[in-house]
Amino acid sequence: MTNVIRFVARADTRLVADPVATARTTAAAVADLVSVVAEIKEISERVLPLPYDAREIERTLQALLDAISAIEHATGSGRMGQRKVNARSR
Repeated sequence: MTNVIRFVARADTRLVADPVATARTTAAAVADLVSVVAEIKEISERVLPLPYDAREIERTLQALLDAISAIEHATGSGRMGQRKVNARSR
């Protein structure tokens, strides 16, 4: 597994984007992010009970959620709600 991905080159930003296509793509991206958050939640439910340092796992999961929030902010998608991982609530 690798943590390096090749990003797709951005189209010429001087061109005016089709607002309908932009809205559809943004909605699809938000739906994907919602799915990723659900997957992170499922992973946390499987990993946190294991005999590893819960604080380190919790910090790593929170970093993933923070990254998703940063993508939402950068795309103007808004926040889907504050997300926080808390091992003690499990």
